[in-house]
Amino acid sequence: MKPNWLRTLLRAGGCAALFAAAVAPAGAQPAAAPSPPGNLYAPAEAAAYPIDLPTALRLAGADNPTVNAARARAREAVAQYDRVRVGWVPNLTFGPSFFYHEGIDQNRRGDVFTVARGNFSLVGGPTLRVDLSDALFLPLVARRGVQAATARSRAVANDVQLDAALAYLDLLELHALLAINADILTRGEQVLAAAEAGAKAGLNKTAADVNRAATEVELRRQERIVLGGRAGAAAARLTRLLLLDPAVELIPFEVAVVPVVLVPGELPVRQLIDAAVRARPEMLAAGAEVQAADALVRQARAAPFLPRVQADFIGGGFSGGRNDAFGPMRGQYNAVVGAAWELDNFGLGNAAAVRGRRAGYDVAVFRLQEVQARVSAEVAEAARTSGARYGALNDAQEAVRQAQEMYRKFRDVQFGMIGPKAQFDALELLTAIQALNQARVSYLQQVVEFNRSQFRLFAAIGQPAACGIDAGVTMPLDLPVVPPPPARPGPAGVPAKTGEK
Repeated sequence: MKPNWLRTLLRAGGCAALFAAAVAPAGAQPAAAPSPPGNLYAPAEAAAYPIDLPTALRLAGADNPTVNAARARAREAVAQYDRVRVGWVPNLTFGPSFFYHEGIDQNRRGDVFTVARGNFSLVGGPTLRVDLSDALFLPLVARRGVQAATARSRAVANDVQLDAALAYLDLLELHALLAINADILTRGEQVLAAAEAGAKAGLNKTAADVNRAATEVELRRQERIVLGGRAGAAAARLTRLLLLDPAVELIPFEVAVVPVVLVPGELPVRQLIDAAVRARPEMLAAGAEVQAADALVRQARAAPFLPRVQADFIGGGFSGGRNDAFGPMRGQYNAVVGAAWELDNFGLGNAAAVRGRRAGYDVAVFRLQEVQARVSAEVAEAARTSGARYGALNDAQEAVRQAQEMYRKFRDVQFGMIGPKAQFDALELLTAIQALNQARVSYLQQVVEFNRSQFRLFAAIGQPAACGIDAGVTMPLDLPVVPPPPARPGPAGVPAKTGEK
């Protein structure tokens, strides 16, 4: 018996072989020896396509399966409504029948005898069987069902568009973070080059200046790799919503990140909540369900007083006789009309049905209250978040200004060293670079979160995100959120000017 560890190793090796066979292209030959792995998940020639927000929203509503399923359910509700509306129209039945009997039989007088007889008939005609309570109330219920399904279809479309807008903002934020990282990395590399030059010239304040600068550079390079992976993941999420090839890497078309106002800030929260309660598709759907439940309660109450009506008219040809001697086909006609009132279980069943329908109505009312509370909370949350992010924009810009000025002063002092006693201090520059990075990232987050909250607020009041493209108003900013592309580093110890203050 083999040791357990050996069985585990062999089992793992078999799984690895199966995985390799599964991912290998057709007709591929096994390699003689495995090569050192590189980046296994990045294609050698990754296809990248730019995309903007209007295009993303247009694709999100074009052929999304979630939206199409909701629209199909709305069409199903319409078909159900059309079905119950024609409950008054008689059914048409027709067809042949054959009957044969041989053996003992009994007639209506009670005589018992033996006979062989049979008949053949070909009949048809209209038949009507209508429960008046169903005919009167089910069309009302089905009509409310159409309204609810149509409203839910709109709600699903709005949710999908909001998801696409938020996914696009995620992608835009990550690419903006990559731009910030590229600028900070360039500054860190300049400090590292200056620290290395200072170390050779014996001008560094401490022996750890090169290590400090190298640590900062490596951390920024690591951050760049992680941000690139997160950007690829965000692109994959967006391609899923847009039904695009997931192997394609989407990149945002915009080069600037600016606040976009979709809902005017001067509108009070109470007014926005009232507008959402009136316009949200979820509220319309829940209200239609309450009306449908009310119609079912009224049907249960009226059912004992409304009869079931039946009317049949059947005519056609009939041929019959003894043994196998059938006579000629002759015509026959039958007509039956009747009405019946019914008390289920002497009325006890009807009373229970009313109580059950009333409980269903209460459930629909509670559901409406729940939806109203959720809608109101979503509006209030998005409005207050949007207001807070808007209020923080000035402080975020000022923080970037101060960080830029701090970096400029340290840069001019450290890179402008003169005299035999001048010393280069990498710590001051690295502290300024880290503060600048933190201020820019915070500034970017404030702008992107403001835009996210605006799209959430716009959707919370019942409007699709695509309509916000035309209604949106961009806000001017004193400082760009995304820094310009970094300049090339100059000679060792002499950083290139970036054009900022």
